[in-house]
Amino acid sequence: MSLLHVDLAIVHFVFVHGREFDMTQNVKIKIADIQKDVDKESKKKITQNISKLQRVLDERIEKIVFQRLITGLPTIQGTDLVEIGVPDINTRLTSIVQTIARNTRVKISGTKRISVTVIILEQDYSSVLSLPEAIYSYTSANGSGVLEWLRWILLGGGGQIIAGFEFSPLASPFSRTGGGLMVAGNSWRVPPNLSGTATNNILTRSLQNIEQDIKIIVNRELQRIIK
Repeated sequence: MSLLHVDLAIVHFVFVHGREFDMTQNVKIKIADIQKDVDKESKKKITQNISKLQRVLDERIEKIVFQRLITGLPTIQGTDLVEIGVPDINTRLTSIVQTIARNTRVKISGTKRISVTVIILEQDYSSVLSLPEAIYSYTSANGSGVLEWLRWILLGGGGQIIAGFEFSPLASPFSRTGGGLMVAGNSWRVPPNLSGTATNNILTRSLQNIEQDIKIIVNRELQRIIK
């Protein structure tokens, strides 16, 4: 009979102007009350090996976060790539995913009861959006500028991004991707299949149900310690 019982509590919240609102997707995953029926000897083993457990969970959870993100993210190509206008966007996404996985925080706490809190994405995405890969600087015949492409994709929500211009699929030597230009018109929005919000975007969709993977990892490592 297993000595361990793992309960998952998915924490959904976001603060907007100091108020707390419910979210519909996971950005913070909490594995709580891992130890409920563990006997005294098992508690002692876990306490003695807490540093090892921390190190192993850091490594294992970073790996699963990377795997889920890298396999879940879409490859941006064709018209989507041309419209966004960042030629190396997929290379940038890979680098961003590596950083997210590397910066995933695993916190083990408690004595009588042990809890493991895993934070993958900050609520406001500030750490991700501040990465150099998240911004594309360009210089063209018409001047220079900065494209906050990752913010558009993660938080734009299908709303207007560029007013007074729309995409035209005209081949031009002035196009950054070679497949089109922004021309005077109504407005431009992120392509629907890439647009997202803080609670539903290409990152959160890739991480859906990851708590089950983390639960398996934590259970396995605790079993190794107390066996």
